[in-house]
Amino acid sequence: MTQEASADVVILGGGVVGCATAYYLGKLGVRSVIVERDTVAGHSSGFALGGLNPLGGIGIPGPLSELSLESYRMHAELAPLLKEETGVDVEYHLHTTLTVAYDEQEAESIKSRMPWQQAQKGFRVEWKSGADILAIEPRLAPGMLGGLVTQYVGMVDPYKLSLAFLQGAEKRGASMRHGSAVGINVRGGRVTGVQINSGTIRCEKVVVAMGAWSHLAGNWLGVPLPTEPLKGQLVRLKAPGPPLLYVSWGHSYAVTKPDDLVWVGTTEELVGYHESPTPDAQRRILSDALKALPYLLDAEVVRQTACLRPVTPDGLPILGNVPGVQGAVVATGGGRKGIHLSPIMGRVAAELATLGSTSYDISALAPGRPMANASVSESLADPFRF
Repeated sequence: MTQEASADVVILGGGVVGCATAYYLGKLGVRSVIVERDTVAGHSSGFALGGLNPLGGIGIPGPLSELSLESYRMHAELAPLLKEETGVDVEYHLHTTLTVAYDEQEAESIKSRMPWQQAQKGFRVEWKSGADILAIEPRLAPGMLGGLVTQYVGMVDPYKLSLAFLQGAEKRGASMRHGSAVGINVRGGRVTGVQINSGTIRCEKVVVAMGAWSHLAGNWLGVPLPTEPLKGQLVRLKAPGPPLLYVSWGHSYAVTKPDDLVWVGTTEELVGYHESPTPDAQRRILSDALKALPYLLDAEVVRQTACLRPVTPDGLPILGNVPGVQGAVVATGGGRKGIHLSPIMGRVAAELATLGSTSYDISALAPGRPMANASVSESLADPFRF
């Protein structure tokens, strides 16, 4: 694009949240243009696990509780709808999760949230002894104190979900432009356009969904959007035996996905924008997996991937209207729950861009809010962040 173009709404970023925003804008009758420098879901969304657990994570219970539960319900509705609209099967399915503890600190941390989790309708959450857990999954290493059995949480294929959102949006008039955003034009406190490396797109509304790169848009809009990449690596294994339930312990997990491979992960690395998989990470992932699941000793490594999750200093997403700039909306920072939260973040962003407001309480997620710098490292120790 070498000359000036125009759009109703420009979305910066073609990850799962950007594509979800375009989809929900389309359902509201608004045509959008997604600006993406590479490919759909090419940095974080397309290489994530795709777990959908509304009962845990930073801010749950807390400011993310309502949004998390609503997004979980939305996934169940979206899966058949997106397949009907686009032909893309997002591989949505429900499964039992085992969250196991091998020491007292882990056990107490898990049990501390059980009362709130058990109060949520539609879920069955029980603490079971180590012997009971081994009866469910005998391939786990002995010596555990017990574990939480949750029925049911969900799983999707993150890339297929992003693609389905995009294709559903395109059927409603959305389009994607390949290019790098280099600025947002603001005049008189209002958005007037977006600058990309090959020209300008005139618009009165812009949604910033640039993931770990969203801080750049903060400079253009004059509001802090402190996002950075939390690198996560996964190893996919061909393993003997029947499929493995979703099992998590400490900071790690393993589960058999529809490709019949056991996905094991994950790392949490604050190493900047280096997104290539590393041999050291593979060794650490496999070493940790063997402590909990010794049967994986005979597994074959099929693939290793890495993604850059966008995280904020307080571990919460940034979602809302930009103060002082009419027409600017931010939807980023989903971190390790970005796939899970993508439907609700996309819907809220679309409502803000068209109506200026939303019925959901997003006050704790506002752009420009004060954030405690220490919270990123603290959030990495949370066993319920999946």
